[in-house]
Amino acid sequence: MMDRILALTSQFDPNFTALAVIICVMSMLTAVRLFSRGFVARGEARPTWLLLAGISAGFGAWAMHFLAMLAYHPGVPTGHGPVGLLTSLILVLPMMIAAFYASANLDGWVRPAFGGIIFTFAATVMHFSSLKDFRVDGMFNVDRDLVATAFVVCAVMASVGFTVTGPARTVPRQAAGGIILGLAVFVFHFIAMAAVSILPGKGDAGGLIISEFAIAGAIAAVTLIVIATGLGAALVDAKGAERAVERLRRLANGAFEGIVITAHGKIVDANTSFLNLVRAEHSDVVGRAVDKNLLERGYSQAGTEDALLSPFDHGEAIPVEVRTRSLSDDKAEAVYAIRDLRAQRKAEEEIRYLAQHDSATRLLNRNAFMTRLDALLERAAQEGEPVALLFIDLDLFKHINDVHGHRAGDLVIAEVANRLRAMAKGSSLLGRIGGDEFVIALYGGTQPTEAAQCAHSLLERLLEPVPYEEHKAEISGSVGISLYPADAGNASDLVAFADMALYRAKRGGRNAACFFSRDMDEAIRDRRRLARDLKKGIDGGELVLSYQPLAAMADGRIVGFEALVRWQHPVRGLLQPDDFILVAEENGLIIALGNWVLNQACFEAAKWERPFRVAVNLSALHLQDNSLVSRVHEILVNSGLSPARLEIEITESALFLDQARALSNLRRLKALGVRIAMDDFGTGYSSLSTLNAFPFDRIKIDRSFVDEISRSPQAEKIVRAIVSLGHSLGVPITAEGVETEAQLEFLRREGCDQVQGFLIGRPEHIDMHAGLVTPSNPGLPIADEDKVAQAS
Repeated sequence: MMDRILALTSQFDPNFTALAVIICVMSMLTAVRLFSRGFVARGEARPTWLLLAGISAGFGAWAMHFLAMLAYHPGVPTGHGPVGLLTSLILVLPMMIAAFYASANLDGWVRPAFGGIIFTFAATVMHFSSLKDFRVDGMFNVDRDLVATAFVVCAVMASVGFTVTGPARTVPRQAAGGIILGLAVFVFHFIAMAAVSILPGKGDAGGLIISEFAIAGAIAAVTLIVIATGLGAALVDAKGAERAVERLRRLANGAFEGIVITAHGKIVDANTSFLNLVRAEHSDVVGRAVDKNLLERGYSQAGTEDALLSPFDHGEAIPVEVRTRSLSDDKAEAVYAIRDLRAQRKAEEEIRYLAQHDSATRLLNRNAFMTRLDALLERAAQEGEPVALLFIDLDLFKHINDVHGHRAGDLVIAEVANRLRAMAKGSSLLGRIGGDEFVIALYGGTQPTEAAQCAHSLLERLLEPVPYEEHKAEISGSVGISLYPADAGNASDLVAFADMALYRAKRGGRNAACFFSRDMDEAIRDRRRLARDLKKGIDGGELVLSYQPLAAMADGRIVGFEALVRWQHPVRGLLQPDDFILVAEENGLIIALGNWVLNQACFEAAKWERPFRVAVNLSALHLQDNSLVSRVHEILVNSGLSPARLEIEITESALFLDQARALSNLRRLKALGVRIAMDDFGTGYSSLSTLNAFPFDRIKIDRSFVDEISRSPQAEKIVRAIVSLGHSLGVPITAEGVETEAQLEFLRREGCDQVQGFLIGRPEHIDMHAGLVTPSNPGLPIADEDKVAQAS
């Protein structure tokens, strides 16, 4: 085989052969350029680019073949007929187009392999179809083994060429792919011609023969036109790409984030935001390495990392967030998105500050104050110093809000904070732990003398009126004082004892101060005993439910009951909720208590023969309990009570411990079919945003406003406004604490939907309402199921 190939080299004209190779390689380079563009294109443009690539490759292979045949001089007369010339071109073009389509659209290793095989078939068909019209004075003898060798070699080279090319974006890879494909065609032609022997004999070198120079000129001209057309299309596309790049540059410059493009770790481009961030010109950053001198890396997570960016003017390092993405398979090129974190860090610092400080006064809030007080007491224990805690509460602050409005109340709170701040020593702690409650911890000194002097000075300072617009708000305060270590050994007891002393001061008259004494401690001991008894009472069956009826205003018929818990204490007798609810909250028993009430109310209501609704109160801690919804669902299933008959009552303040979690639980309860009512509306925040955040099924007016009807025009206006608000929102309104006919008549005139109170019925055991919950007495004012649903 090698002898034939070596002998064949002497039969080719080197000039024509060189021209053939050059045209073929140029055509393949053009085809690869177009193919690479089509490989990454999307939409209608993709087939067009692949079509142009196939045409360029087909004309190149065809031109190379015929120019090489013109260079072939076997020693006998030869010539080329027009049929073979055209037939081979017609056959090679669609096959070359198919090869490029296959190499662009298939996946994995099949893509270059299948493309290479089709490419070789195209070369084979073109080669031997042209030989059918090759005029020679002799007979052809074809070595099939050499033809197979030519096919395999060409297929391998073409597959390698398509592998190298792929979506090549770099010129070196495009050039390598084009050269390999061009050489694949030439090598195939050379080996395939070595497989052909011309034997002397009767042949046909006559007939219509086209001039060799005419063929060469025509082929070269057509091929160059095709190459020029392909390159022109690529150049036009390149211009369009440049315009797209310019648009992207403008877009990048309009981005708020800094964007940096690097190659081999050095900056090659950057947008305006980055240049402004480092306070430099474009020429200053290009070529600069992205190293620790410019970008000191820090904490990283989930594709991002925090870093410090050094400005070029050597100013203060800028905290930034960096996102990095490679632009090439070898990760030599990368893009950095750099976001300035200064504003975010400032906001985070403000959030951290607000998490520990009261927003209205900038004093420590309850949690932060207790944490700092713990640390202060530890220091006092180590240094042997006393600590005095002053608990301050403003007198008649509610009156200021009612008379002057909440804006005046906010001004008073802020002014009191300023006065406390002005009086505090450097080592003192100040905090606001309630609406009008403040605390001061005095470290060291001579106690209790200094605490008494401070309290006296503070009370005098609080007596100074607070200017508000054209008015002056008269204020005063009361102070409770406890001492460490004389009274308490920890922060929580120290605050609790000062709170007890405060209430002793208030009972003794306004504008007074009082020190804690041990007789006050007895009250705490009593509450602790009550808490222990309550835990036993919940588990031991000492709790009972009373039910207070709710009536529809339209016809006076009973439409439901509110379940109210009572405690039958074995020693203290029957205790009302006000006697033990606060104890339950302080000692972590409120969840267990509320669960018992919910469970008992559902099981008892399920036994009623009339489908009345039952209302149950839940605390703020219930709304933070992730198991609340599943527990309610379990109780409803076990009791058999329809979810539509259960109504959960909450106060607005219960939402503010963690509003997002509370609202989530309420929405899930509502999804079960349970109704949700806003209880005691008017006494808390009374925020429209709360009503907007959740679609309550009912609003209940607090009894304090109903009690003032006929005595206070202000209360009547408030009730009227709440009823009007409910009508506007389409939410039924229930008035609590109705005890007189005058109150009932006023509520009827204002359009209140339901009423509850002693005038309607007192809270009693369900057995006392047997005539209502069973249908045995037809004369009782019972609402049927439809009216119950309509009225409630």
